[in-house]
Amino acid sequence: MRRETWIGLLLIALGLLFLLGRLVDGASVAWPLFVMAPGIVLLVWAFLGGKDASGLAVPGSIVTTVGLVLFIQNLTNTFETWSYTWALVLASVGVGTWLHGVLSDHQERQREGIRTATVGLALFAGFGVFFQFIIFGDALGTWVGQWVFPLALIAVGAYLLYRQRSGSGTA
Repeated sequence: MRRETWIGLLLIALGLLFLLGRLVDGASVAWPLFVMAPGIVLLVWAFLGGKDASGLAVPGSIVTTVGLVLFIQNLTNTFETWSYTWALVLASVGVGTWLHGVLSDHQERQREGIRTATVGLALFAGFGVFFQFIIFGDALGTWVGQWVFPLALIAVGAYLLYRQRSGSGTA
C-alpha cells in the first residue's frame, strides 16, 4: 500500500474520532480511543503490509489492548484494576507475537505467542481474584479478605512451625 493511502486512512480515522468526540462528551468518554487508534492502525498495517510488516502486530496489539483497558476502566470508573490488568498487556504481547507468527508463517513464533498469552491470562485471573476479593473486598471477598485469608495465613504458619519443631521438617 502506498504512503499516501496510509496517510489518507489515518486522517479519515482521526476525523471520525473528532466527530465522535462531538457527539458524545469526548473528554470524559472517548479519550481512550486516541490510545486505541494508533494500535488499530498498526494492526491493520500488519495485516495489509505483507510479511515485512507482520512485526507491527506486536506493538499494535499492545497499544490496542491498553486503549481497550482504559476505555473500560473509564466507563466503569475502576482505574484501581490496573493492579492486575497489567497482565493483559503481557497477554497482548503473546497475541501480537502469535499474529506475527501467523502472518509471517513462523511456527515457533506462534507457539511462543500462545505461551506468553496463556501466562498473561493466568496472571490476570490470579491477580484479579486476589485483588478483587482479598484486597478490594468485593462481595464475598470482604468476608474472605477480612477473616478467611488472615486465618489461613496463621494456620499455615502454625503448621510450618509445628512441622519444624516435630523434626519432620527438612530445614
